[in-house]
Amino acid sequence: MPEWEFAIKEEDLKEGKIKAVKTGNKQIALIKKGDDVFALLNECPHMGCPLKSGTLEEYVLKCPCHNWGFDVRSGENVDTGEYVDMDDPKVETFETKIDEGNISVYI
Repeated sequence: MPEWEFAIKEEDLKEGKIKAVKTGNKQIALIKKGDDVFALLNECPHMGCPLKSGTLEEYVLKCPCHNWGFDVRSGENVDTGEYVDMDDPKVETFETKIDEGNISVYI
């Protein structure tokens, strides 16, 4: 059954940076943009590369292995070119909340 899991102190997540944390039994990539914190499974659906090693451009997280881009808000793939060889490659996303300086993820 899903529940809120503590992930990290808010002060330890810097603006526009990607931080990998383990919550529950999942590796999660956390990203802070303004007042929002986004949480994605830290694994590209293509070949399992760790997204924490990718690059962030606005709201698009680029996989370090094959440069596939995923919208951190929805997990949707934003690369629709010929190199995308999967049907609807999407990264699992998770709801987040900040309470008294603690970031939690709904796992």
